Amino acid sequence: MTEYSFSIPTSSEPLTFKLVAGESVFVVGSNGAGKSSLMHRLYTMHSQHCLRISAHRQTWFTSDSLELSPQSKRQTEQNIRNRDSSPESRWKDDMAAARANIAIYELIDAENVRARAIAGAVDNDSIDEAKRLASNDAPITIINELLELASLPIVISVHENERILATKKGSTPYSIAELSDGERNALLIAAAILTAKAGSLILIDEPERHLHRSIISPLLTHLFARRDDCAFVVSTHEVLLPID
Repeated sequence: MTEYSFSIPTSSEPLTFKLVAGESVFVVGSNGAGKSSLMHRLYTMHSQHCLRISAHRQTWFTSDSLELSPQSKRQTEQNIRNRDSSPESRWKDDMAAARANIAIYELIDAENVRARAIAGAVDNDSIDEAKRLASNDAPITIINELLELASLPIVISVHENERILATKKGSTPYSIAELSDGERNALLIAAAILTAKAGSLILIDEPERHLHRSIISPLLTHLFARRDDCAFVVSTHEVLLPID
């Protein structure tokens, strides 16, 4: 089992703790208490296995389509990792659009990998294997379930030319670039967590900025349950969020 160890300097003895998959820690404090500095320190300790979700910063989509090639996606991820390791990342994020594009890439790639695996089993006349693979829901299916549980009335789907569109209460499909701030943040948080590698340490910074507690609480609860193979640290102003 993957284990993450931390040592935080204090005025006396260092605060040390460990996290394993399935566990979560909440960092609660007011503005200026040092939450962002602490989250940055936690990230730098395990940056190679860490996913940082800055839910309170600028989150927007330049389009509803896949804009990255596999090579550019890998390079962008490395650039983001380098930026997030920099001290400036505590307050500065100049790759917001790139992060959103990676979320779209991961969602579409997960759909494609699943579809190819099922098709390959059918081609090999392994119908039982195809049924087994099909029984595992794709991330977008799970996201739609979570959005419904969080009382967000939107449905996400993949369309021609690798576009991700949304509908609301049976509306005509429209670009995810047109989602509200809250809907966009919920989609990005869910997409990043559901497509993370097993064993990842996932840091979520102030998810309540664009999402009401009545939405973020059930969303995180169900995401934690879905990804009990990852460890989580959540930074928040909302003192009731850990209780939820």
